[in-house]
Amino acid sequence: IPPLQRILKASPRDAKTRNLLGLALTGSGRIKEANRQFRQAAAIDPKFYPALKYLGINELATGHVEEARTHLERAASMAPQDRQVQMTLGEIYYSRRQYPRAVDHYLNSVGLFLKEPHTTLHFAESCFASGQPQKAEGALEMLGPEADGKAHFQAGLMLAQLRKYESAAKQFALARRDYPDPYEVGYNLTLADIRALKYSAAIQTAEDLISKGYKKAELYNLLAESYERTGRTVDAYNALRTATQLEPRDENNYLDLVALGVDHRNYDLAFGIIEIGLQNIPNSFRLRLQRGAVLAFQGQLTRALADFEAAAKLDPKKDLPYFGMVMALMQTDQAAKASEILHQRLAIKPDDYLLLYALGEMQDRLGAPPGSPQEKEAVRALERSVQLEPNMSTSRIALGRMLLRRGDVDRAIVELEKALEINPEDLSPCYQLSMAYRRKGNTEKADELQAKFQKFKDEDRERYMNVQILRLLREGEK
Repeated sequence: IPPLQRILKASPRDAKTRNLLGLALTGSGRIKEANRQFRQAAAIDPKFYPALKYLGINELATGHVEEARTHLERAASMAPQDRQVQMTLGEIYYSRRQYPRAVDHYLNSVGLFLKEPHTTLHFAESCFASGQPQKAEGALEMLGPEADGKAHFQAGLMLAQLRKYESAAKQFALARRDYPDPYEVGYNLTLADIRALKYSAAIQTAEDLISKGYKKAELYNLLAESYERTGRTVDAYNALRTATQLEPRDENNYLDLVALGVDHRNYDLAFGIIEIGLQNIPNSFRLRLQRGAVLAFQGQLTRALADFEAAAKLDPKKDLPYFGMVMALMQTDQAAKASEILHQRLAIKPDDYLLLYALGEMQDRLGAPPGSPQEKEAVRALERSVQLEPNMSTSRIALGRMLLRRGDVDRAIVELEKALEINPEDLSPCYQLSMAYRRKGNTEKADELQAKFQKFKDEDRERYMNVQILRLLREGEK
């Protein structure tokens, strides 16, 4: 500092020397004095952008964001190639939640934002918020192992939101080294591994957490899913029973146990679990609804309808009990009564996607002839159901079947392929798809789909349909 001050005594209008003195004062913590030097340098030579640059950086560091933005924008107009200016502007626009402008400036820094974990996360969040998910994903995957646990955890959360579960799991695994809450990061790692279909890894993490004393119902629930996916059904059952004991008033664990029982055609077990659940939560709408479904699967239609009616009284605004009634009536070929209920409810709730699906499914099962009023009504209902809930595969399957019967092969293929994409576990669309591709002359594709369908045995289809009805009821509750 003293040598620079002596130079300025001899040459007070030397902008470069004043800029150097400003940097030296900044380095010694004398920010106000430094900023005076930067301002004087900029006044002496308005085109000398480094003074504006360092003035803006200092202003940002001391919380004068608007002044910093003004000076840095001026510097950027003179030297758009300056990476530090561009990255600092990115940080400013990030703090102001002007995410598209932040992304532009970060990118103009030519990768400088990747040098620090916090700026990498800010860039990714800005991309995410401005509808540029691929850029966000690319940046997050470059977050190095030197970042701390909190940074890796945030990266994992964002990647999970992007449905990049395998990448998310890697970030959560890195976060476990020093993240302050071992359970939170371990739970998220378990969940990410499940979503990435890495069930063995999920089991290892969950069991490790439990061994360290983190015995929580939500963790046992995830562990049960992983056990079931790896063929350890008894362990899955035990994990869910533990979850119900830890949280006896949490409906979800009972409902998952019910689905497990139905999946393995053990309706007595499913029914018994619901009974235990209702003892702890006697006015549970959801458990009453599920009991009605289980009774319907057992062919006990009268008792099933009574439960659906009881559920309707518990929550009169919900249409799910009526959907359950209709599906139960269809199981016993009582289409006329099912149709009456559907039309009554749709007159009140014309945009309930489950009721619209049920209407289309009913007409499809009845084999409504193409061009008939019933067939046209069913196709319209299914198209509306798909529009209202695009990720419901069952509506697309029913629509695809009806379109194929109508002779609209191309549209049928679109719907059936999308249904397989949404739910790869349900191979029932493969049969109609094989027929559709055969009509198109693509026998190779048709044979491939037919072979897939053959593996989906009649017993598996029936079991899957029962579980799917339970899932539809639970999805509708959301």
